[in-house]
Amino acid sequence: MLNGISDSLHVQQRNPSVAPTAAVQAVAQTHNNTQAANIPSHRLESYTKWAKVTQGQHKVSAQQVAEQGLKQVKTLLAQLQHQGQQALTASNNNDALERTQQRLAQLDISYLGQPLVDHQLNLISTQRPAAKHSFSLKSVELTTAKPRDELIQVQLGKDSTQVLLPANAQPHELANQLKSAFAKLDIEIQHSADNRLLFKANTQQWQQIQHGLLMTGQGQRLPAGDARTIKVQPQLNWQDPQEWRFNSRDNIKQSLAKVAKSTHKVDAQLRELQTSQQHIQQQLQKASQVKDASLNVESTLEALSTLMQPSPFKLKINSLMAQANLTRPQVSSLLD
Repeated sequence: MLNGISDSLHVQQRNPSVAPTAAVQAVAQTHNNTQAANIPSHRLESYTKWAKVTQGQHKVSAQQVAEQGLKQVKTLLAQLQHQGQQALTASNNNDALERTQQRLAQLDISYLGQPLVDHQLNLISTQRPAAKHSFSLKSVELTTAKPRDELIQVQLGKDSTQVLLPANAQPHELANQLKSAFAKLDIEIQHSADNRLLFKANTQQWQQIQHGLLMTGQGQRLPAGDARTIKVQPQLNWQDPQEWRFNSRDNIKQSLAKVAKSTHKVDAQLRELQTSQQHIQQQLQKASQVKDASLNVESTLEALSTLMQPSPFKLKINSLMAQANLTRPQVSSLLD
């Protein structure tokens, strides 16, 4: 569970601020191989156990953060349920409902910068990626047949793509062209229930897209000339708290049903976390007790290099020495 968090931590840990050159890495590898035969196997076994336990502890910590976050979600859902029932029976002001809804929608449940729960209140893992954000384009219909070809250009941050929409093409043909082009921006295109184009992007992209997409056309579907900011319209799933409405009795009733479903989902995910934590704790205990008598020195060192964080200070020294052709005392004096 939540293996993606541990994988991301490894990537962050292997990314020191000053990267060594390829030559230094080759020298370091040769040095490690030379030392391998001189390191007692029982010490290598201890290093391996320590690395596995450290990795496992990161998983446990991430799961504990996720568990506390989901408990907070459950508390807010219970508040929504209570406030909604009061609004139905006493016709109270709905401001309290909307404030609780905003608190729920704005929760940031993450570990070391890695999100653990997505905007639809789903746990994130390698088996269950974060839900994507869906949106449509306002006042623009790209699959409308036109009498002339049109070259569409789209820019998202530093990335861009373009697509040629042929004259007199059918909507499904134009949609296929658009799918291939937007895939280069890692944006999916589907058809909505009412047969409109529906775009899907991850959370990082959505932070930019929600302010609009820069697009240029040739006067058929989009204005020619300079790029224009095309506004987007979010298409919210019922699991997203921002989709819930409390501005009328009927909407409150419908939203409370969604709150109840979300509460049931959160309860299931909390049980899943508890089971997963027990499993990881058993693995950690096993890793600290099992003794591998046939430990291979070379393969162990290679495994350690992927599990353990390299020393940034050592890498900085090696990099400086390689780039400036300096001796170790000279580098040390520069760093003083």
